Amino acid sequence: MNKKHISLIPAILLACVVCGSTSIRAQVRAPLKLQFLGDKGHHQPARRAAELLPALSQRGIDVQYSDDISSVLNADNLAKLDGLIVYANIDRITEAQATALLDFVTNGGGFLPLHCASFCFRNNEEIVALMGAQFQRHGTGTFTVSPTNAGDTHPLMKGYRSFESWDETYVHTKHNEHNRTVLEYRREGNEREPWTWVRSEGKGRVFYTAWGHDSRTFSNPGFHNLIERGIRWACQQDLSVVADFTGPQRESLEAYPVQPQASDKQPFEFVDVGPKIPNYAVSQKWGVQKKPRNMMQKPLPATESIKHYAVPDGFSISLFASEPDIGGKPISMAWDERGRLWIAETYDYPNEKQPEGKGRDRIRICEDTDNDGKADKFTIFAEQLSIPTSMAFSHGGLIVHQAPDTLFLKDTDGDDVADVREPLFSGWSTGDTHAGPSNLNPGPDNWFYGMVGYAGFNGIIAGQQRSFRTGFYRFQVEQVDGKVAVTDFEFLRNTNNNSWGVGFSEEGLLFGSTANRNPSEFMPIANRHYERVRGWTSSVLGGIADTHEFAPITDKVRQVDHHGGYTAAAGHAIYTARTYPKAYWNRAAFVAGPTGHLVGTFALTPDGAGYKSTSPVNLLASDDEWAAPIMAEIGPDGNVWVIDWYNYIVQHNPTPAGFRNGPGNAYMTDLRDKKHGRVYRITYDSSVTDATEPTTLAGASPNQLVQALASTNMFWRRHAQRLLVEAGKTDVTPALLETLNRRHLDPINLDVAAIHAVRVLEGLGQLKIAEVRQALHDALSHPSGGVVRTVIEALPRDEESLNALLSSQAFSSSNSQVRLSALLALAEMPASKESSQQVAVSLSQNEADRWLTDAGIAAAATNGGTFLALASQQNAPIAGALLRATEITSEHVARSADGKAIELLVKTLSNASPEVSKRILAGLTKGWPKATSIELSKETDDALVELFDRLPAGSKGQLIRLAQIWGSEKLAKNADKIATALLEIAGNEKTPAPARIEASQQLITLMSTRRESVADLLASITPRTPQSAALGMIDAVRGSRAPKVGEVILESMQQMTPASRSQAILVLLSRPETTTSLLTAVKARKLSREDLSLSQQQSLLSHPAADIRKLAEKVLSGSGGLPSPDREKVLASLMKVTEATGNVERGKAIYTKNCGNCHMHRGEGKKVGPDLTGMAVHPKVELLTHILDPSRSVEGNYRSYSVLTLDGVVVNGMLASETQTAVEIFDAQGKKQIVLREDIERLIASSKSVMPEGFEKQIDAQGFTDLLEFLTDKGRFLPLPLEKAATAISTKGLFHEGDNGADRFVFEDWSPKMVGEVPFQLIDPEGKRVANLILLNGPRGTMPPKMPKSVRVACNAPAKTIHLLSGVSGWGFPAHQEKSVSMIVRLHLANGSTQDHPLSNGLHFADYISRVDVPNSEFALSARGQQLRHIRVSPSTDQIIREIELVKGDDPTSPIVMAITVEGPDPK
Repeated sequence: MNKKHISLIPAILLACVVCGSTSIRAQVRAPLKLQFLGDKGHHQPARRAAELLPALSQRGIDVQYSDDISSVLNADNLAKLDGLIVYANIDRITEAQATALLDFVTNGGGFLPLHCASFCFRNNEEIVALMGAQFQRHGTGTFTVSPTNAGDTHPLMKGYRSFESWDETYVHTKHNEHNRTVLEYRREGNEREPWTWVRSEGKGRVFYTAWGHDSRTFSNPGFHNLIERGIRWACQQDLSVVADFTGPQRESLEAYPVQPQASDKQPFEFVDVGPKIPNYAVSQKWGVQKKPRNMMQKPLPATESIKHYAVPDGFSISLFASEPDIGGKPISMAWDERGRLWIAETYDYPNEKQPEGKGRDRIRICEDTDNDGKADKFTIFAEQLSIPTSMAFSHGGLIVHQAPDTLFLKDTDGDDVADVREPLFSGWSTGDTHAGPSNLNPGPDNWFYGMVGYAGFNGIIAGQQRSFRTGFYRFQVEQVDGKVAVTDFEFLRNTNNNSWGVGFSEEGLLFGSTANRNPSEFMPIANRHYERVRGWTSSVLGGIADTHEFAPITDKVRQVDHHGGYTAAAGHAIYTARTYPKAYWNRAAFVAGPTGHLVGTFALTPDGAGYKSTSPVNLLASDDEWAAPIMAEIGPDGNVWVIDWYNYIVQHNPTPAGFRNGPGNAYMTDLRDKKHGRVYRITYDSSVTDATEPTTLAGASPNQLVQALASTNMFWRRHAQRLLVEAGKTDVTPALLETLNRRHLDPINLDVAAIHAVRVLEGLGQLKIAEVRQALHDALSHPSGGVVRTVIEALPRDEESLNALLSSQAFSSSNSQVRLSALLALAEMPASKESSQQVAVSLSQNEADRWLTDAGIAAAATNGGTFLALASQQNAPIAGALLRATEITSEHVARSADGKAIELLVKTLSNASPEVSKRILAGLTKGWPKATSIELSKETDDALVELFDRLPAGSKGQLIRLAQIWGSEKLAKNADKIATALLEIAGNEKTPAPARIEASQQLITLMSTRRESVADLLASITPRTPQSAALGMIDAVRGSRAPKVGEVILESMQQMTPASRSQAILVLLSRPETTTSLLTAVKARKLSREDLSLSQQQSLLSHPAADIRKLAEKVLSGSGGLPSPDREKVLASLMKVTEATGNVERGKAIYTKNCGNCHMHRGEGKKVGPDLTGMAVHPKVELLTHILDPSRSVEGNYRSYSVLTLDGVVVNGMLASETQTAVEIFDAQGKKQIVLREDIERLIASSKSVMPEGFEKQIDAQGFTDLLEFLTDKGRFLPLPLEKAATAISTKGLFHEGDNGADRFVFEDWSPKMVGEVPFQLIDPEGKRVANLILLNGPRGTMPPKMPKSVRVACNAPAKTIHLLSGVSGWGFPAHQEKSVSMIVRLHLANGSTQDHPLSNGLHFADYISRVDVPNSEFALSARGQQLRHIRVSPSTDQIIREIELVKGDDPTSPIVMAITVEGPDPK
């Protein structure tokens, strides 16, 4: 083979794996032979080929890669091929090469130019014509394409529907329509851009598609399917052997916005309640505080309140039950197998939690006996409960969460009154009643699922001690010796804040919601898969919604700490029936937002193996201030039922000034209502009742229950599944197998009956019976991905299942959830060479997908040494995901301290690429136990020496350190030489800072027990050392375990700068021995107490080591340094500062020094604690209370924790998440620290806030005055908050759908930007979640036509000048040359008049793509090459400007406004 022909190992591996167990493969004739011509350009063809070619190899298509055009484009080579793929940016082609290619095609060869190939060979018009068109320009976006009329009937497209991917939005020119058939088009504005086409040329054929910019498309199974079709068509082979690909099928939910339903509403009445309503109104500008509200709306009767609800056109809302029939606040609901509604109603919530058996809460059955749609019979099933938050049916009774217990209640005599009341387990915290367990759901796998907030759990479940908080969990309930018992439990994964929502899709996918700013969540991989891998941990789930904002229909929205979005989100039920329009089916999730008086509808869309969601519409919304929907679930009739908490006071905490907290951690107020509560039904008017649907399953026979598994409403299917499993009768197995084998697909490609049949078989313990096993193996080829995924999850984790799975098409499925479940199954099945090969291929193919990569890593670790041996054989290019898996698997293997495995690994490493060797050594160094030696054979010792000589310099130190531990005498003698070299690199002033830091870390790792190495390293830091290098070099000393190293650090601190001294203190505090040295130095006055921050002093006083706590208390109290425990007294003594006026600049300096490590304010600081931006809406008294008494009203997720590891490392901070194997802590510097449980010696949880008490010890009264002035200042320049007006997310495509193109504004940080003397406040998009700029309407592209033609921004201030960070647009000058009006700035003045300021294209506005100057605006900022400009608008009035309206002008541009700052009038 020519040396330019790169052998792609993943393709070879995959060919090994897929020996033919598929019937399709058997039909494929002799393998096709093609070449893939690439280059070394920016599209990285070699990597793209590594993602595509394994999938083609699996289908019997042999493709070899080459980037040598001369060896490919010649007649002799082409004569050996069936087809040629071109994916490159090769500008010129010689005449001889062009002739060879044209002759090849006209004589019957297949030609497949892909994506960028349409810009190749531009010097030859015949080749351009051969391709069918030439690339002209592109944007970017996430999109799908549509078939043309010709494409609908073309044989290449039979059984194919396009996929969705991020890609470049190619537009072509020089179209050659001769013998060309366009198969697919992409919508470009109002035009249809040809996207995929075929041509005939002589006897040959050409296939082209514009898909294919990067791995997001090249790793997409839909792309693989399309390219196989193109190859087989171009090479004139049978297309019937290609598998079907159905692609995305999405309907629009935007067609269902809410509309007012009644016009005969009575006006609201109000009552003066005095100053009892906390002032949490959002000010429209910085620094303005509104007066406390006294006037409270009176509650409305249910019959009147319902008129204030808006629902979509074609839907109706009706009242099912309300007070007085409901005797308290309904907090949860569920329906039994008879279709009867059960509600948990509470009087005790939130602050009156009662002892067991003394509560005032009940569970009530609400029945509609006359079928008029309204409850008319009410039965109290259970009473004397206290705050029952969730319930689910099981074994003829009811499981109820009532912290601290989970109870089982049952009626045994048929009177619908519970006479059995037994605890299943206990341990739920009652410290915060709105952060406990909720949303019990029967799961698809016969377990019960739920969610818990930060209150958490600490107790015994199923015989094991459990401790967890904030996230998803599940437990199994069975009958044991005639009693219902919990037999197993699993905490699944952490969410990122207080959580109160669970929902399942019809395939069994788990979703949820959290209260604050994260209304939609997807749980893709459970902690257990990470916990199996030693040294690896899961991360906290961060949400899938594109924004946390909601859309109330009233401005009467009262919120506490976050404004304008979901701050009390509850529920995440997915529409799993068929009564509503198809747009909702298995796609719409309903999240209640009680503070916004609404239920939002979220559209769920696959995003690789993850999901994304957006909320384009509400399901219902009210302008009644008491309306507070808290739960929306799909009922037995297929409609959504909603609990309205109906309460003027909704939110729990933080505690407003002047209020006290109650026992449930909610602020106490007599305005909390105790007696109103409603249940509504939202029905679809055009639905038709299906007479075949169940209305009850009470007394149903086993066969009737099996039939109910096919119901169109998952409500009935779940009950039928539960009843079949609880009955335990295996004689239904034949009927279940018949259901599984029926393969009946509904209109959204689901076979719901088969999914539930598999789960019933699982629950009945039938999966290992031969007949059932065979049916499961056959079902791995089921046409519904949901069934295949379910089968894979249910397969027994044994060798027989492993062989069936590896022989299936699961790993190349077009359904990402199937591929994900297949990899996770491999992680739980026996290790094998074949499994390792499949994992390596999957990692290479799916490296752009976070969840498929994580699943692949879990499976790689299961295969341990076998996988690493395979990885050692890989040649470049090696996928990044494969390298990451190699390092993590190496650490996993190392932590087992298996000497034999290490010997085998060392031998394979001698032939590994430097990239792989580096990763394996990094993993071994992290994971190998520090004091565990092994007996090395002479052969292994020699192999280590050979490996040492081959390694890059950066890895040699790691190998030496390992050799020292293992006991290699041959390599150990090199340690001093390597240490000298590393010290030289660290001290070399010409060496870049990252390299100096890395050398320092390796030096300390290598010489971890030598104090002299620490002294030498610190001595190499001079005044000329850049600060970043100095801090990193000092931090490297953390790794030292040398005796008395603390004294070395303290001595070196005398020559350090203040920043370096602070870093050295952090290092001293990181281990008990060095902490003792630090405290001894403070005691001897060699170090000042003032050198320690307040949080550091607090962490010393709560240190995990008792002797250090005692010493710290003695040392720090010596000069009155300890804060007073009487926080009320301290607060009272400083209350006068709230009435004084301070200095803003001094206050900012105090904030930066003392608060910025943990808090953000106007873009400055770190996001550990709450964001303080907008604190001006809170009174100074309240701010001072939070500062001086931070633990007065602290939520559980802001409490302080201290961890001491076995290695003597101390970590203090806020607990972010925890799993069975690790805890994750944000330290006082805002850094995330992950500590494995196996490394923890002690973990101490404090009831105190992570924000320390004693701030009065840090600053004086004047300092508090200045700090409060800074937090409430508006200044000369007033940045206007654009959060409510923002229409687009700057980090996503602005003119085309997509996330990674040039049509974005991405800043390295989102701190305020100064343009001259004008400050502009940017909105942090939080990745790609939060709308942060105003994009106005325009006719071009995919996004601008969806944007509004005007938006309004509140101002309420006079202005000398209005400064706009703007001046750019899509399709602006010079693309559009006309001096047309791009945008009008319309000022709405206090007297009701308006003032227009037109801004013109080519004068004020220019194109965004690069710097283009226009006369009436100035260049302001560059964001990765895209420009923003500064426009000044001068109002000709001194009136107060109530609002600034931005109105789109009548031209084709799409203007952007990033920020607005108002400059006030000059002082008179």
